[in-house]
Amino acid sequence: MTDIVAYVSQSPSRSCWIAGFLKDAVRRLIVAHQTRRALSDQPDDLLRDVGLNRSEIDFVADSLASGAGDPTRDPQDHLNRSAARLRAKPLILARSVRRLALVAALTISALAAAPYAAFAQNAQIKRGEYLVTLGGCNDCHTPGYFFGKPEMARFLGGSEVGFEIPGLGVFYGPNLTPDPDTGLGKWSADEIVTAITKGRRPDGRTLSPVMPWHAFAKLSRQDAYAIVAFLKSLPPVTNKVPGPFGPNESPTSFVMKIVPPQSATTGQSDQK
Repeated sequence: MTDIVAYVSQSPSRSCWIAGFLKDAVRRLIVAHQTRRALSDQPDDLLRDVGLNRSEIDFVADSLASGAGDPTRDPQDHLNRSAARLRAKPLILARSVRRLALVAALTISALAAAPYAAFAQNAQIKRGEYLVTLGGCNDCHTPGYFFGKPEMARFLGGSEVGFEIPGLGVFYGPNLTPDPDTGLGKWSADEIVTAITKGRRPDGRTLSPVMPWHAFAKLSRQDAYAIVAFLKSLPPVTNKVPGPFGPNESPTSFVMKIVPPQSATTGQSDQK
């Protein structure tokens, strides 16, 4: 290490050369990383349109990055004359410059669209939060709500209080967070939309009438998927709610039920 320091200190030009080399190397790494990420995010059919296989993404990313270090040369020329010889397979070497230009254009477009995509996703999540708040989802799906002390640290993590529906049983508001084992983590966006707008779970079971899916069926497609985006953005909460329990089963947690007044109960008994 001492020898290297002494060698560099002997000539300022050597220091400048090493600094420039390191700067170019870092720039190439950044360009390669951005290109690889942008291409990896594209659907397969779009990649096929420019004649690119996913297995070739690393080659294209590294090759385009190698051409970015010399502004006096055309990046594609640099690609074909240097990096391609070192990295590419014979099949890739036979690709035309036109194809590489299309890939470069696709990458630039994807990188340019990334900030807008992030902004659009954030707006969708905010819209979903507004709809979930307006829809009162917190009431039936957050622990502690029916005791007057909602546990917001476990927001929408599932209720410990069930609803009794005569003749059907007792149903508890399930965990709506993206926990994979006790929540919606393994549900697709389409499955969640089907549940909240059609009352049907992925396993085919119909949701209890307590869930107001008949009202949510009026949601627009955009609003329904905005709710999904918000639910998937929540921190996962591990909490498996009890039930559901059939009409002849005994619930294991608190239950809300409709109880007739004493006079009505007495009158019914007298009639019998």
